[in-house]
Amino acid sequence: MIHHIVSFALSIPEPLAILLLAVGIDLIFGEPPARVHPVVLMGRLIGGLRSRAGPTRGWGVAIALVLILSSAVIGHLLIGAADHIRHFGLGVLISAYLLKSTIAIRSLLETSREIGRLVEEDLEEAKKLLPALVSRNPEKLTRTQATSAVIESLSENYVDAIVSPLFYYLLFSPLGLGVEAALAFKATNTLDSMLGYRTEELKDLGWASARLDDIANWAVALRDHGATPSPNSGWPMAAAAGALGIRLEKPGVYVVGEGGREPSTEDINPALRLLATAIGLTVAGAAVLLMIIL
Repeated sequence: MIHHIVSFALSIPEPLAILLLAVGIDLIFGEPPARVHPVVLMGRLIGGLRSRAGPTRGWGVAIALVLILSSAVIGHLLIGAADHIRHFGLGVLISAYLLKSTIAIRSLLETSREIGRLVEEDLEEAKKLLPALVSRNPEKLTRTQATSAVIESLSENYVDAIVSPLFYYLLFSPLGLGVEAALAFKATNTLDSMLGYRTEELKDLGWASARLDDIANWAVALRDHGATPSPNSGWPMAAAAGALGIRLEKPGVYVVGEGGREPSTEDINPALRLLATAIGLTVAGAAVLLMIIL
């Protein structure tokens, strides 16, 4: 079966084959072990650089440049080495694996579904897992607020974990640098998730990481999109709130969908279906665009 899949992949344009294989790997296998996961390795490099850096914007810029450039260059060298070996489909498989590491369809849907189930059945247990999805303190969240957090995370991560990596893959594929561009975006996004906070310790060191992530996602439901601190996350949240007819709220920070009803746990499954549909359309659209431009 694997032989037939690889044979089919090699019969279509290489960037399209890489995209389809990457999505297939994600849906079938989920996330690879941490020891060989490129994003985990990015996180370790960030941690190592942070431990040696001072709390200044200059250090933050340096860390960002090192991580983004090294991620793209190492990815390029790995793909080049695989192509040089000229083993049957090895370059395509390595490229697909690297592209897969920048997207997270299965893990996003499964994690959100499990936490959503716990919000309904065991709120205290759900609060222990919510930090895997959102950065807010879950201790004082009500069931309604926890439900909102799950749906907000789904809509925001649709951009971070699917749309933006594929956007940069599409944008740079005609140059033969699609995977490298997706890795560079993922490095930017990982920097923001680890350093891009407005705490006393990170407000300067993480400044470049947060701004670069905003810019990278900006390149990619209108009334409430400016309600959130991020210039980008409000767009998918506003779209989700409008589609579901609900209001999404981070207490004391923002409200998206003012005038909508409060979300209930019954809204989580429709939100998951909405996201799955959006992901399917995104992947299909990306595949069609690749066939047109290549």
